[in-house]
Order: sequence, then structure tokens, then C-alpha cells
Amino acid sequence: MKNKVSFDSNLSKFGIGLFETIKVEEEPIELNLHMDRMLNSIKELNLSLKYEKDFLIKEVLKYIKENQISNKALRITVYDEGYNISTRDIVYTKKKYEDGFKLNISPIKRGDSLINRHKTTNYFESIYTKNYALQNGYDDGIFINIDNVVLECSMSNIFFIKSNKIFTPNSKLSILNGITKRRIMDICGELNIQLEELEIKSDKMKEFDFAFISNSLMGIMKISSIENIEYDGSNEIFDKISYAFNK
Repeated sequence: MKNKVSFDSNLSKFGIGLFETIKVEEEPIELNLHMDRMLNSIKELNLSLKYEKDFLIKEVLKYIKENQISNKALRITVYDEGYNISTRDIVYTKKKYEDGFKLNISPIKRGDSLINRHKTTNYFESIYTKNYALQNGYDDGIFINIDNVVLECSMSNIFFIKSNKIFTPNSKLSILNGITKRRIMDICGELNIQLEELEIKSDKMKEFDFAFISNSLMGIMKISSIENIEYDGSNEIFDKISYAFNK
């Protein structure tokens, strides 16, 4: 494992690398799925990185044990010179879950890029969008594409609820389909909750009753507003999904 990156590295020069952020409670959550996604990205992006799944899992588990990691966010990064594992605190508070996120629209409009479907270390657009939101009194921003179709937030997938049905941007769009998004879709199937993937125009967001986002660290977080659009503070379908997810 490397703790330093040289200026000759493709990570330093071009931002070429991949990472996964994994929630560690008593043990890492969905570690296998995270590693599968990373290895799939190596293959699809044709990166010259030679890692075996069993090796990466072993190294993560070893790091967790040696450093007695619990209730932290663990990041594993792979790149041309090696790999790195680090941890940080999980910052989502009980009050934030109660209040919900306030979102704005990112000033960056996306095209259709293969890169956005993978968790690469070239994260400038997401960091810029997150910081832009925070500087303007919001918690995060939503990416919209050049056709004004809703994509995702800077670090999470987004869902909308109307009546008893859930809607989420189509997985075929230029988005990162998260591990938690997959779990939510599975839960909807288990609970016989209708979920539809589709293209949602940005001007249609006001027509939904409720909205929420998800990622591996936060789990599921309700949205209180998107700019001047206000959403219901509670929702029965959302509560059912949250209960099943947290259980």
C-alpha cells in the first residue's frame, strides 16, 4: 500500500484511478459489491491495473482489523503506482435526517460520457457542484444534462415519489448507479412497491410529492426542497423503504 503519490503517476498527471467508499460499522457493508464494481470499471475503462478481488478484500479487512476501524467511511483507491486505503468520519447527523437535504441545480450541465458511469478519481465536477451548493446555502447539487434531464446529485442517486410509485433516473443515463440504489430497487421488489426508471425532465420535479437521495454512507436521506420546490416532510412509502433498509 502506498501513502505517497509521485508526480509521474497517472493519478497526479491525469486523475486516472478508481476508488470506492465503503461504510464500516462492525464490518464493511456490501464489500463484495463495491469490489465487483471497481473491477468491472477497470475492465470497461481498459485501465492497466492488475488487481484480484480476493487480494483487495483481504487488504481491506486487514486494514480494518489492524486499525480497529468502526463506524467510519473507508476509501480504497487503485491507480498505476499501487493502492491506498484511508478512513474518515461519517458526518451525517440525526438532525439532518430529520430535516432533510436542501438541493440546488449544479451550474455544470453534463453531456453523455462513459466516465460518469464509473467511480473515477477525476472528481472535479462533483466537488465543484458540492462546494457551489454549500456556498449558496444548500446541502448538495443536482446534475442536469444538456437535454434538461435529471441525472443525480454530486455524490448520490435521486428518487421521487408520486402517490404510491417511485421514479428514478434511468440506469442507462450518464450516472453512477450506486450500491445503495441497487438495494433500494431490491427492497421495492420485496415490498411490491412500484419503481420506474425513466428520463425525468427538470421542469417536472415540481410534480412529485416527495423526494430522497441515497449513497453508501448516508443510506437514505429525504429531500426537503430543490431550490424553490418544497416537498412533503414525510411519506408512507419512504418510511417503509427506510425501515426495510435500516433493518
